[in-house]
Amino acid sequence: MRLTFMAGVATVVSLSGVALVPSALTAQPGGGVAPQCSIDQNTPKELALMSLKFQGARSAATPDARKKVLRDIIKELDTKPERFAKNPGGYNLTLVQALTMWGVEPGITDAPARSELGFITNPTEPYDIIVNMDVAYKAIVAAVPTCEADITAMRMNEVWLAATKSALDASNGGKLDSAEYFAKRSMMMAATNPYPHYVLANVANARNNRANAIMHWKHVVKYAADDTTYRDLKASSMYYAAMSQLEDAQSKTGAEQQAAAREAAEGFKALMTMTPDSPDAPNLLLSWADALTVAKDTALIPTVYTPLLTQASATDIALATAGVIATRANKSDDALKLFQASTKKNPFNRDAQRNVAAAHYSKDQFTLMFEPARKLVELDPNNFDGWMLFAYASQGLAKAAQTAKKPVEVKAWTDSLVKYQTYAEALPVKVDVTSFDRRKDVATLVLSLEQVAAKDGQYSVTAEFLDQAGAVVATATEAAGPIKKGETKSVTLKVTGTGIMSYRYKALK
Repeated sequence: MRLTFMAGVATVVSLSGVALVPSALTAQPGGGVAPQCSIDQNTPKELALMSLKFQGARSAATPDARKKVLRDIIKELDTKPERFAKNPGGYNLTLVQALTMWGVEPGITDAPARSELGFITNPTEPYDIIVNMDVAYKAIVAAVPTCEADITAMRMNEVWLAATKSALDASNGGKLDSAEYFAKRSMMMAATNPYPHYVLANVANARNNRANAIMHWKHVVKYAADDTTYRDLKASSMYYAAMSQLEDAQSKTGAEQQAAAREAAEGFKALMTMTPDSPDAPNLLLSWADALTVAKDTALIPTVYTPLLTQASATDIALATAGVIATRANKSDDALKLFQASTKKNPFNRDAQRNVAAAHYSKDQFTLMFEPARKLVELDPNNFDGWMLFAYASQGLAKAAQTAKKPVEVKAWTDSLVKYQTYAEALPVKVDVTSFDRRKDVATLVLSLEQVAAKDGQYSVTAEFLDQAGAVVATATEAAGPIKKGETKSVTLKVTGTGIMSYRYKALK
């Protein structure tokens, strides 16, 4: 007889349709520069006069008035450009300032005719604003290398912000071509900002271009570095990259498979190190162990779960998941410790109690199965497997008594086996826990009811949602039925409340 182990409920993140919700997407101020960056905007005198014109553009009463001033600025810059040849830094900075205002002017396309912006040479040719801003920024750095850091920051201005927001909006809306277009324009302005790379990773993933998606997720991680502004973006990119690498490994063979799986394992390890208390820790632990298994590095699997035994912040679900990982690695002693640690964290964790009983069974510790099995059926009274744990324990003890030639005990434990097996088989309806999702202020329990009795079942399903001490935080009741023999119906019970850790439902009769 073989018992399976349950990992508990963990949030599953899909790699399709990754949603982007930047928390602090803003333009960088484009005014001052560091002391070591000195750009002369006063030579020649025509350049110096531009500052007054910019003030006029910013204070213009109407869009038409503002456009007229901007056209005058561009016209001046385009007239006899040789006047500015000795000051390329100042000339290009002034050009960038004008193009920045044009770039966010309502109604202006990405590449209007040059005359629309005020150029007098080649008036009908299209003029891509972002492409030419990029050229101008590069010219400034070439002329004044000490300004490179300032220009890098200055690139993330209002024009960059507009392109980046358009990329994010298009990505979230599933408009892949538009998302790619705007992300690439955003990158022209700021190639080392994480956001456009995240969009391009999402686009590549949606197009099943795994290699390209992984490349851009890695760029997100690289460019986010230790900037806390991008912490969530970095964490999700680390996860998606590692998951994609694991999927890639599973499609390969031999040395290529091992190399890809090891890289995935390193990714999950790094993410667990960065976010040890993440609600997604159970998923990360399972994926990390899977990657090590594919890489044929199973000897390293204890490194996945061992830290949790001394991690005070480890949740009951993470500990239960770690126990399943240890079980799969045939580390039964470690598994039992982890399952027991989970029940200490949360005595009302149904899966943890079940796994403790199953772990004792795997070690032939039959007498120790009764206590966790009793706690299990108090929480999950219509679970067939829960009641059968008593039968399995009784069967094991009957066999032990038979070996010891103790006929009285053999009969007692055999009677116990029959009692619990009969009770389990007589349940009018079997209940399986499909999922339990607990969040900060809400919890959702989904149960699957399978009618066993011949008569149609009509049930009022009531679940109590408990805090860590077992106190009832909230209660929910849903009707289910009629359910014909052999039919299965799903029941969802959702409540609001703070501190919900577990649940129990009332027996269905």
